[in-house]
Amino acid sequence: MALIFVQPECSAMQIFALAGRLSGAVNPCVAATLLASTGSVTNPDGSQTPTYTALDLQIEVQAVAGEDLQLVQNIAQQADRRVVYLPAAARALNGALQCGGDILQFYGADWLITQSLEQWGEGEWSKVLVIRQNSPQA
Repeated sequence: MALIFVQPECSAMQIFALAGRLSGAVNPCVAATLLASTGSVTNPDGSQTPTYTALDLQIEVQAVAGEDLQLVQNIAQQADRRVVYLPAAARALNGALQCGGDILQFYGADWLITQSLEQWGEGEWSKVLVIRQNSPQA
């Protein structure tokens, strides 16, 4: 097992980049687009349409591990879920605060961020739980 020493002045983004290089040989990063929720607009008929800001980035996608499953016991087991590490802040839908609902687009599908599992720095990188919202396009 190799030890990695991190200088105190290293940012969370630098640590994310280092971890990505080390794990990339086994689990390469994939291109994705983060659709960060910016609120919504009211249509003439009174309905709401969500609005987003798009950010292209590289993410690491993993299967949901046992310890993450314990954190999300209330989510239906048949859902297609992944854990994603991304070099940005991402927010799950929070009805009480009326914010979040960010979406990641990768593997040809939209993935709703349903839970923030961990966050490092001031929005420098996040570990989130996502659930597929649609089937991949053929």
